[in-house]
Amino acid sequence: MRMNDVDMIAELFKALGDNTRLRIVRLLAEAGELCVCDIERVLALPQARVSRHLAVLRSAGLVRARREGQWMHYALRKEDALSRSVIRVFVRGTDGAALFVKDSLRLKKHAPACCAPEDGD
Repeated sequence: MRMNDVDMIAELFKALGDNTRLRIVRLLAEAGELCVCDIERVLALPQARVSRHLAVLRSAGLVRARREGQWMHYALRKEDALSRSVIRVFVRGTDGAALFVKDSLRLKKHAPACCAPEDGD
């Protein structure tokens, strides 16, 4: 392996070395794609903090961003085999973990959030 590859792997694991970022990754693995406002509501964190964590995950190549109007939507990147494998192992290994179960229930309760189109309004 080239040194650059090792640096990339180190960045991947550094990005995953934070509880909030692990929660975000788990939510994205479950939902597929989420708006920042959905993540804010589920984690009960301010937009600036969520955005900072998403920037770290994006820099490490774990997530991709898509703008829709004023809203930013995030999803896990599927192009990188190592990231996919690490996330798959993480998700399987944390099935049933109390905090992730609570996050999942909050996601179902609060979705859709601020950026969802309103019916009939």
